[in-house]
Amino acid sequence: MKFKKGIWTAAILLAGIFLETGTVFAEAGVKNLEGNQMPTGDLAEYTPSKPMELLSGQDAAKLDEIMSTYNGSGSSLLKNTSKSYYYYENLDPVAKEIYDVMLGVAQDPVSEGNIGLMMTDIDPQSQDYYYEFNVAYRALCFDHPELFWLYSGQEAEMVYLSEAVNYGGFYFVYIKMAEPFVNYEKQMQAFNTAAEAFLADVNRNVSDYEIVRQIHDKLIALVNYNDPVADGAVALERGQDLAHTAYGCLVTDSSGISNYAVCDGYTLAMEYLLQQCGIEVAFIGGMAGASEAEAGGHAWNIVKIDGVWYEMDSTWDDAGSREDDLTPGTEEYQYFMEALQDPGYREKLDHFLFLVSTDTITHFLPGDEYKYITQDGMYEIQMVQESVHIRLNNSSRGSECDSAIISLAPDAMQNYQ
Repeated sequence: MKFKKGIWTAAILLAGIFLETGTVFAEAGVKNLEGNQMPTGDLAEYTPSKPMELLSGQDAAKLDEIMSTYNGSGSSLLKNTSKSYYYYENLDPVAKEIYDVMLGVAQDPVSEGNIGLMMTDIDPQSQDYYYEFNVAYRALCFDHPELFWLYSGQEAEMVYLSEAVNYGGFYFVYIKMAEPFVNYEKQMQAFNTAAEAFLADVNRNVSDYEIVRQIHDKLIALVNYNDPVADGAVALERGQDLAHTAYGCLVTDSSGISNYAVCDGYTLAMEYLLQQCGIEVAFIGGMAGASEAEAGGHAWNIVKIDGVWYEMDSTWDDAGSREDDLTPGTEEYQYFMEALQDPGYREKLDHFLFLVSTDTITHFLPGDEYKYITQDGMYEIQMVQESVHIRLNNSSRGSECDSAIISLAPDAMQNYQ
């Protein structure tokens, strides 16, 4: 759920202002703009994979036969051109091998014969293999935003099966789709078309910084924050709403509303778009809010520019989405919109968490540059307040495998200058 109190409850202060005549207005105290807060608690919760399904020798032979007749010569609809995937490169060898097999299955999740097979010295019935499988699964989703259908788990998921027979110290494990993903072609084509259209006018013949800024600014101008999904008003029988994915950000959420996403949707879309431009980037999951006590699940990116990593939260930088939390015609809405329509102030709001250090984003302390004086000279609006971002770690927050993956992410040691 999105927290309704805290970080983005901005204050309008009636200041003692000297007019040209020398008259002084008395201070009238503080008014609060209710509902003007940054979203937290909007990160999708991961449901671990099903445990291994035990096969009979006859069942395993049938799978072998299906695999032998599979012709995977068709071209894949997965178009990610990234040359590196951060979490894959930092996995242990077992998880890395599982990841590779899963990625092969993902190339064609429609054909029943596209089954991956691996050998392992870890008993597939054990908790150790189950853990490695889930780490690989999530790392794959974090590295490959185009696999939005795996991340959401709404229509597609992978499972693993084995006879669990020890053949000279090794076990054979089959990895496959739980069932064919029937909407694969339609959704992947829509996703590819949207991503290509987004990037069509992005100038790539500039510095990496300028590329990142173009994509960041265009994305937050395009996308609206999905309050119904964040607030839990949308219930699905299975999996997570597409608002949590790059598909929701670039195409539609599960109800068909265009460019309607929550934090992990923003984050995964940002990652995918940057990957296509050759920028190293990673998904960060964690907690965020006014304080550690009030923090809820959240997602953001870490981006590498000229060999240096920087933190970036495009969801929180999307100041325009907060308009939906206010009522048109009210005094609060009037002053809020005035502030947003001021180019200089909007520039600050849209980039206050753009390419900052890990230390800065972990405990953000805004300066006076985030205060806005209204045109009538009567009110001061503080739109950015103290906040925290806490990465998932091996604690009570987040799933064990997610925490293990996110803990591999690099720190950003400085702000972009």
